Amino acid sequence: MTRTTLWLIALFALIAAACVAFGAYFSYVTLLNAHRSAIEARFAITADRLAATGERASSLGIALPAQTTFAGLLRREAELEPSIASIDVVDERGVVLFSSDPGRVGRADPKVRHAVSRRITSDIGTTIGEVELRYDPTALAAGSAALADDLTVIAIPTLAVACLATILVGLLLALGLRRSALRAAEPASWPPAARSAFDTVTEVHARAAAGGAGSLTPETRP
Repeated sequence: MTRTTLWLIALFALIAAACVAFGAYFSYVTLLNAHRSAIEARFAITADRLAATGERASSLGIALPAQTTFAGLLRREAELEPSIASIDVVDERGVVLFSSDPGRVGRADPKVRHAVSRRITSDIGTTIGEVELRYDPTALAAGSAALADDLTVIAIPTLAVACLATILVGLLLALGLRRSALRAAEPASWPPAARSAFDTVTEVHARAAAGGAGSLTPETRP
């Protein structure tokens, strides 16, 4: 009985620890996604502004490849934020027309994960190009590491407290059940109504046993 109780207490402590661990992990994932969204929302403002600039020039009849002022503008925007790897203006085929990094002009690189893009549309709504802002993933990694450190500081003490609390409550419940079992084995500690019922049952059993034994004596045989 004692061994089974201890195994159950250990099992419940492990379940409590697992719950805390999963909660910390899901909190980390949620906060990491929120951190990524905050970073990309900040870069999206720059991409939106650059796309609006291209659309205004297009509405004045200046074709996207002829908007040479983009070269200096992209370079100045990239210098404002160290986390920006490059800002490109590409045509509808994905070829880089202008870039904050001159070495990227004329390239047609595939989409990358750490990037924000905004379409450049004409007056009739057709896509004439796109602004692609690529940011350094180390900005996201630094935030991820900080989140992991903060959650570790919180989660480890919480996990330890959850395990200790589960063990303590389990031991208290086990001791209470043990005392109840010991009291149940001692009729003298029962409530008066229970003792009276037990005495009545005992008396009935004794009479029945006496009657059965008496029926086996020679005097009572037919």
